[in-house]
Formats: sequence, C-alpha cells, structure tokens
Amino acid sequence: MNDFGLLFAYGYINGEAVPVASAGIGVLYLVFLTGMVMTACRVLFGLAAYYDANAKLNPDAVMWGLLIGFLGLIPGIIYLCVRNSSRSFTVCPNCGLRHYFYDMNCPRCGAPNHAPAQYNNPMAAQQEHRAKVLLIVALVLIGVVILASAVFAVGMTTRIIYH
Repeated sequence: MNDFGLLFAYGYINGEAVPVASAGIGVLYLVFLTGMVMTACRVLFGLAAYYDANAKLNPDAVMWGLLIGFLGLIPGIIYLCVRNSSRSFTVCPNCGLRHYFYDMNCPRCGAPNHAPAQYNNPMAAQQEHRAKVLLIVALVLIGVVILASAVFAVGMTTRIIYH
C-alpha cells in the first residue's frame, strides 16, 4: 500500500504510475450520503409525529416531534402506544375530575357532560395527510439507502473478486 492507504491506488496510464481513486472514496461517499439521508429521515419522522400529534390535538405535539427527531425509534414506539390514549377523557368544567367523555354526567358532581370542543379539529384531515406523506417520504429514503448500499456492496465484491 502507498501513503494514501485505501483511498488511492496506483494505476498505469501510458506506462506511467498515477494515483487513481479506489474503493475508499466510494466508501466515504456512501457513508456521507447515508448519514445525510438518515438525518433527513429523522427530521421527516419528527415532523410526521408533530403533525400527527397536532391532528389528534395532543398538547405535547412539539415535545413528541423533538423527541422522535432527536432520539428516534424508542420515543416513536412510545408515541404510537400513547397517541390515542387521551382522546377518550375529558375534564369536568365544574369540579375538574378527569373522566370518560362519553359519560352522560360527571361521576363526582353530576354536572352534565358536554361534547368536548377540543376534539373538533377542522385541520385534522390536512395534518394527518401531511404526517402520512412525510412518513412515506422517510421510508422511501431509507429504502433507497438500503438499495444503494446493496448495489455498492455487490459492486465492491465483484471488483475485489475480478481484479
């Protein structure tokens, strides 16, 4: 090997030894491209969670978006488990008891339960659609990275075998 290690090898052009790019440049390029795409996927997953939480009127939409964007899979799984859990509860305006919104009256004070206005989100359909589009784009990007890695690995293997 020369001073350039895996980055360059010597090839012969017109009888002269000249440094030519080897597999190392391709590996560095693939690692850089994979890192950029995976960062973009994290951002897209965070935005998808944010828009989904907004559609569900979750008061912690920003928190979920940031957690999933920065920490990834584990907060994403937790969000999927709890995303619909608070929709079936309401708070009594008279006594403050949290109870099921389909109860006719508050179990503590007996005040009539009105349909909660907070669950009427006119933007819910748009936000859910935006979340789905962002999620699909992120999954397609991950698929492209996996496919490019497989093609690169096959190319490198055949290059090593036949050269």
